[in-house]
Amino acid sequence: MSTQTSFARLSLSGHVPAPARVELVRVPLFRRVVLTAASAAFFWGLAVVLLVLPPHYPYFLGAMALGIYFPHRFWTGRFRVRAFAGICPHCERDLSLSPGSRIDLPQTVPCYACHWEPQLEVSFGVPALPGVRHRTPECVGRWELRWLADERFVVCDTCRAHHPATDEARRQADEENARGALLARLTYEGNILP
Repeated sequence: MSTQTSFARLSLSGHVPAPARVELVRVPLFRRVVLTAASAAFFWGLAVVLLVLPPHYPYFLGAMALGIYFPHRFWTGRFRVRAFAGICPHCERDLSLSPGSRIDLPQTVPCYACHWEPQLEVSFGVPALPGVRHRTPECVGRWELRWLADERFVVCDTCRAHHPATDEARRQADEENARGALLARLTYEGNILP
């Protein structure tokens, strides 16, 4: 099982997707099948043995319930979360997934502040586009540096486009901010000329 660290996004209908960072461990199919079959066989075999002990039904029903719960738990979730940090696209508060939880992708992550449920979307093996880009070509927002957990992102204050804050992305964002400041100053100076 190898750990895969990737930048992801949290999407919510009608909102601009928000950045997320997740470390996932892929659980192999063979391991999931073995754990599911072993737990079902153990608890259902235990249920047959407990059927003869008085009081018969509470122990039997408990073992049968565990024989359903644990196989379901082991079968679901192709990934195990090692670390997660994300921002809700609606209210911009921090979201959390507990380490060790098993998930499938895309995964619903509830926000306990606004009670919306954005979807965690992760794309493996897709290289990030070089440089910084706005979501729309006509956006004139400024780039600023924001932290998400222990990772830095370059985020546009208008269209909320986000990119990992690599050295190249920060350099391009600073250049674009300098050009925007120059353009704003020239526009202001042009407005006061007769």
